Amino acid sequence: MTELQLQSFDPRLQRFYAYWNQRRGARAFPSRRDLDPADFAYVLGYVMLLEVQHAPLSFRFRLHGSELVRHGGYDMTGKTIDELPGEENKRALLERCLSLLAERRPQLVRSDRTLDGRPMRYEAVWVPLSDDGKVINMLMRALAYLDRPPSRSGLSSYETAPLPIDW
Repeated sequence: MTELQLQSFDPRLQRFYAYWNQRRGARAFPSRRDLDPADFAYVLGYVMLLEVQHAPLSFRFRLHGSELVRHGGYDMTGKTIDELPGEENKRALLERCLSLLAERRPQLVRSDRTLDGRPMRYEAVWVPLSDDGKVINMLMRALAYLDRPPSRSGLSSYETAPLPIDW
């Protein structure tokens, strides 16, 4: 994605990312306790919070926002990625989590694809969290569904880009 595309993502997600960045301060990552859900109530129903457990590596849903539950038809709160319905969905989420741990920076994702037979068009901002500012122990995603018609080509597109950050 180009810099222009990065600047043109959903205003709610821009606001969420700016909040994460402000709460981070001079650290690489803010902790979960640095974030107040009341401060991002405008996207709270679209937020997913995953706890990262190391040795062995696994991911557990601490929060699966109410609007995500309504849209998806299932609630993942308290469950692991292994329990996520749909193999393609599970694979895509695991790849995203592993990418965030490896790259150690926020990411913007744009998706226009059919997932398990349903069209999914959205933008999402993924941010890492850390209790000690070093080891990532949570991953957070805020999502905005896009209100636009399906791709005329019928082809799926999936773009990801690191978000700018000053270290």
